Amino acid sequence: MSSEGMKDRVSRFRRWAVISSIAGMMMSCTACTDIAPPLAKTSTAQLVFDGLNAAILSVSGTASDDIYAVGADPGDGLGPYVLHYDGYTWRRLETGTTGDLWWISVHTIDGAFYMAGEGGRVIQFTPATGRFEEHVVSGEATLFGVWGQSRDDLWTVGGDLDDPDLGGVIAHFDGQAWTSFDLSAIAAEGLPTLYKVWGRGPSDVYAVGRLGFVMHFDGVSWTRLANDTQRTLFTIHGNDSTVVATGGAGDAVIEELRAGKFVNQAPDDIIQMNGVFIPAHTQGVTVGNQASVAFRTDAGWELQDIGIETTLDLHAVWMDPNGGIWAVGGHLGASLDQGIVVYIGDDVISNRVNSG
Repeated sequence: MSSEGMKDRVSRFRRWAVISSIAGMMMSCTACTDIAPPLAKTSTAQLVFDGLNAAILSVSGTASDDIYAVGADPGDGLGPYVLHYDGYTWRRLETGTTGDLWWISVHTIDGAFYMAGEGGRVIQFTPATGRFEEHVVSGEATLFGVWGQSRDDLWTVGGDLDDPDLGGVIAHFDGQAWTSFDLSAIAAEGLPTLYKVWGRGPSDVYAVGRLGFVMHFDGVSWTRLANDTQRTLFTIHGNDSTVVATGGAGDAVIEELRAGKFVNQAPDDIIQMNGVFIPAHTQGVTVGNQASVAFRTDAGWELQDIGIETTLDLHAVWMDPNGGIWAVGGHLGASLDQGIVVYIGDDVISNRVNSG
């Protein structure tokens, strides 16, 4: 794609993002260790970064001292934001690509992280070698989510930003090539844009998106699941017993899978929630607009006061094996800037950036 074409596509996307209030993506927890519930409500919240020149849109890692945060491309010649934290300092990594990155896989997949973004691309990053490798899936789509359990069984989702209600895309990688699925049996005129994909295994995969769309893959075919909302669902995640999808439009929907149907469990008057993470053996956390945070407890979802006041929005959340909560976001409108990184936990997180 030419630089002029990329600029036009970015411009169209960002105008659409304002209208659609885009926020949120997928999370998975294959590598999580047990964390004793409930989540620590008294843990200190730290605003690690405030006002970065690009919104930070997804966060993942392998440990509390091995964190990756990815986001928008500020146009400074270094490409999309990819930050790595080693427990002492942060370092910005150069991917050799341009365009915003909307998601990073929540764990390594056969030794690599996968990042989804503009231009129909999935970026494969191997920490052991420091190498970035670009996969072109669909030049007409922006990819908002990626998930998989092995390098020959990956899923990515997104959509054509010129046709958000009918231009949705879902594609699968078998280790050799990416193949787009024909889902006309589910949506004859076309799928809405899909924002996240997550699963428990190859025969238990979920995808969510605009218009309250929820789909399930059983290892052979995709089917549409019932839910009680038509509002956008931005993120889906779960564990062996729980599946949760979050979204909304100003106010929140927090959809939990109950007896084959997704049912809204959001408390009254809770603000829009964009990202969700459900660890293996504790209740879960969701984040959203104006840096709002809610924990899932035995009594239901409860909004938390983390002591950070901002008009900026949190887009995604991940929990490290020590129970530390990492949330990222920024200004999620047209500019995709003012990036923020929030940590809730017992560690003291450095905000030093090493440019070397």
